Amino acid sequence: MIDKTDKIFRDPLYDYVVIDRVDDDWLLDLIDTPEVQRLRRIHQLGVSHFTYPGADHSRLSHTLGVLHLMQQAWRRIETVGTGLRFKRPRECLLAAALLHDVGHGPFSHLSKYLLGIDHETWSCQIIRSRETEVHQKLVKYDISPEHVAALIDKENRDRPPWEKALVSSELDVDRLDFLRRDSYFTGAGYGHFDSYRILSSFSLDVEIDGQPVLAWPEKAIYAIEEYIFARFYMYRTVYQHKTTRGFEKLLHATWERAKQMHSRREDAYLVVEIREFLDAPEPSVKQYLALEDATVVYQLKVWTRHPDKVLNDLAQRFLKRDRFVAIADPVSEEGVCDARVEWESELHKLVQEKGFDPEFYALRDDLKLAVYNPHMPYMPEKEEEEQDPYNAIFIKLDDTSVQEISRLLDRLAAVTGPPKEEFRYYVPDECGDAAKQLANSRPW
Repeated sequence: MIDKTDKIFRDPLYDYVVIDRVDDDWLLDLIDTPEVQRLRRIHQLGVSHFTYPGADHSRLSHTLGVLHLMQQAWRRIETVGTGLRFKRPRECLLAAALLHDVGHGPFSHLSKYLLGIDHETWSCQIIRSRETEVHQKLVKYDISPEHVAALIDKENRDRPPWEKALVSSELDVDRLDFLRRDSYFTGAGYGHFDSYRILSSFSLDVEIDGQPVLAWPEKAIYAIEEYIFARFYMYRTVYQHKTTRGFEKLLHATWERAKQMHSRREDAYLVVEIREFLDAPEPSVKQYLALEDATVVYQLKVWTRHPDKVLNDLAQRFLKRDRFVAIADPVSEEGVCDARVEWESELHKLVQEKGFDPEFYALRDDLKLAVYNPHMPYMPEKEEEEQDPYNAIFIKLDDTSVQEISRLLDRLAAVTGPPKEEFRYYVPDECGDAAKQLANSRPW
């Protein structure tokens, strides 16, 4: 029941995200920090709005959703974790839910390829930096920034597995929100699963290596199965959509052309924020936080005035949504490496004959390498001894043992295997028909 002292955020998935102004006023202070508010200006799905016009939701809306789910998960912890010793984990878990994405750069995961950054590393730096308001608010309320950062850092194993798993695992509050949220805003319709059942049925009474771990009863197995299939369908239809990937590759090519010029000490017309970040031996948190979606969009507009024809043209194509055409990989699965080399060589010749530089206008997309870790389908470790609370979803079989879910449901095998080698190629529309004819001209 909502109390008059509650702060309410309206949300299309949960109706209300509620924060108690009395007991959790610190959360409202964290939300109001400039580092968190910056997430309003970062697209949750990168450039997917070029494909799905409704996908304009921000990292902030996702962040509030993750906070809401962590509140729900904590209510379950209070029920099943009575034997655990809590040292302020509630505040740290809620803070980690709110701050897990505070380090995202322009167009979210696309920044990894544009700027060579890892958003989780930057999230931890922002939390740990004494210069940020986020850090100062945590200290003010006696919440350990180091504890919060440790929950977000995937390489850190200092915190109990059940704490880490709620924030970052194969079934965490982050994924539970973004799958449903991304499905809703794209209109794709694949993100339907019973998240309430998942967050209200796990237990902590099974241990691995002497540590309590999250495990689910058999009655929750079908809700989790729904989640795994939804994750696979979203990966195939949204996160790896050929049009979206085409615009990502186009932006990569534009960025690489500018970086190439900058490395040769040519004037790449870099805006101040981007130039300072790229030129810094070790960019500061302040320099990093200056980069937002609007920074990159403005940079692209500046490049449309650049005398370099390639940089100018690529930037204009991106801003005008003059997309590259996707060419299905014509090399058969049995094709040897020589066949791919020959095909790509012929494609480059074709593009060059049309007057384009193949380095920037004949783009190969290796989908196996292009997978963003959070957006991968569920792929548990094959060997049982290598499975842990971070890389596997455990179903509780009895009072003491657990089993990884895909071993209990054979039908999951089709969507839980490692991704196959898969390529796609992109060329300008002016080359599209000829490239398709080339691909179909003979077996490769």
